[in-house]
Amino acid sequence: MTQLDKNIALNLKRIRKSKNMSLDMLAERTGVSKSTLGQIERGESNPTVSTIGKIVEGLKVPFEQLIYDRKEIMVMPSPEEAPVFKEKEGQYRIYVMLPFDASRNFEIYQGELDGKAQMESESYGEQTWEYLTVVSGEIELILDDQSFHVERGSSLYFACDRKHVYRNAGEEKAVCNMIITTQH
Repeated sequence: MTQLDKNIALNLKRIRKSKNMSLDMLAERTGVSKSTLGQIERGESNPTVSTIGKIVEGLKVPFEQLIYDRKEIMVMPSPEEAPVFKEKEGQYRIYVMLPFDASRNFEIYQGELDGKAQMESESYGEQTWEYLTVVSGEIELILDDQSFHVERGSSLYFACDRKHVYRNAGEEKAVCNMIITTQH
């Protein structure tokens, strides 16, 4: 059995049960026989694309939800234990809190900027957005010729398909969370 077949088997059973559906009910909704659905859930059958299409339509879930490897829980390290993505001694540190994974469409970083420090960041590519939340301190974000002041507890989002600069507007260390996502 391939990993894809395992994913479909596990996800089909999990989704069906989460909707409180029996195999009979799912068969009625999808037009796929109860025995075929049972074989798929047990990993004894390789469903065709047509069968998968009927199943996702009957369950009313996206195709991806049926085929991807579901990671139930992923515990990420604290910033002190997280890998450093980018660093400039005495200026800033960027930690990888949740790395990019093909099954997700985002990644999360935590940034620390020392007093009055600044960090330049290049473009992340077309159709890429950043959601920035300041956890402590205050950060000035500079995009092109515009400047945005973000205080503790505030957030903003922007297209990060161009060079941008983060500047600590205060004397104390500023901490921020950055979620980077690509839209298709």
